[in-house]
Amino acid sequence: MEEVVFKALLFNTKFTRIENFIQEVLDSNNDITYEDVKESILKLVLYRFIKVDNNLSPENCILKEANFYEAQRLGGVNSWLEKKRAVA
Repeated sequence: MEEVVFKALLFNTKFTRIENFIQEVLDSNNDITYEDVKESILKLVLYRFIKVDNNLSPENCILKEANFYEAQRLGGVNSWLEKKRAVA
């Protein structure tokens, strides 16, 4: 599921409200639930792929962090996790 959310973020080039983003992912994927997407977003925050910035606007915005771009270079969340596990 994290890969689905990650790929959706790859194609999203602007600041996004979390609720709008979740709805966008749900609209393009019939077999997932709201809770699935929320859980995946939380995991991406924990992996430090994204953060939620409350200071940019009155709306919560998703911002991409360095690990996001490293995962993009490596080919996705699973590749990034494999690399991190190999190093640990």
